[in-house]
Amino acid sequence: MFSNDFPAPKRLLDLNEEDKLRFISSFDYVFTDCDGVLWNRYEPIEGVGAAIGTLKSLDKHVVYVSNNSIRTFENYRKQLQKMGHDVDEVDIIQPVTSVIKYLKSVNFEGLIYAICAEQFLIGLTEAGFEVVRGPNEVQPESLSLIIPTIFDRKLVKAVVIDYDYNFNYPKLMRAELYLKSDPECILIAGGTDHWTPIRQKVNVIGPGHFVDILEKATGRKAIGLGKPGLQLGVQLMEQYGVQDSQRVLFVGDTIAQDVAFGKVAGFQTLLVLTGGTKMSDVMKLSGRDIAPDYYTESFADLRKVINDVQIDKNKIL
Repeated sequence: MFSNDFPAPKRLLDLNEEDKLRFISSFDYVFTDCDGVLWNRYEPIEGVGAAIGTLKSLDKHVVYVSNNSIRTFENYRKQLQKMGHDVDEVDIIQPVTSVIKYLKSVNFEGLIYAICAEQFLIGLTEAGFEVVRGPNEVQPESLSLIIPTIFDRKLVKAVVIDYDYNFNYPKLMRAELYLKSDPECILIAGGTDHWTPIRQKVNVIGPGHFVDILEKATGRKAIGLGKPGLQLGVQLMEQYGVQDSQRVLFVGDTIAQDVAFGKVAGFQTLLVLTGGTKMSDVMKLSGRDIAPDYYTESFADLRKVINDVQIDKNKIL
């Protein structure tokens, strides 16, 4: 919905020197997406490692917030080490880590039905939770024959849905029946991307569509612990002791996940054009509530902005 109440996004490199200094001084934390922002596939984007280093030299706390729970922590770490940086495990935020943190915070007890990739399932079980999964095998093409599989009457207390490359119709029905048979069974969503880029200009369906189906079928609203879930924003604020959400800059390459998350969390938002969003998409955002505060061609431009104003660390507000 268009409105004159929302300003057009500002191109970072077009800011004057005073506004660049004000921008750099306006945040203490940089929460950033990874795929399409720091690297494409497995190769770092040119200049990003140097930009991270420059931000850290100004005591900006850099945190990596991804909707990808298929990568392991060690994989993220190796990617960042290629760029000249090490990272503590607490600064890699994935849906699996956020879901575990949430379940522990509410003292969750009971069975979890998980529609997730193997790495997510391993994380849940290693955290001490009992997980039900499947079916992954081919089922008979008869509803009467698969009823014992999809309606097994197990006392499942949470359904968790994320990326699952072996997703199938029986899993969706099984999740639906767990939720309908117990009003106290909670629905938790990890990655809710509706589209997943596999190459430039080619997107494939993401798990967000399956979350939508379960919400509509059961009348439940999923607790979002991936971007753009509100609960994830609350969790990050608490985890890092952020007192003022506007002192956080969220950097991402997608509008529906990254910018939307920054907006719902109350963060400043910077959209980069190295991943899932084109310049033509940015032009369509003018006057819309989903418009980012800033956009730029690459995360590497943050270093250019800092260098442009020759920032003295003592001048940072």
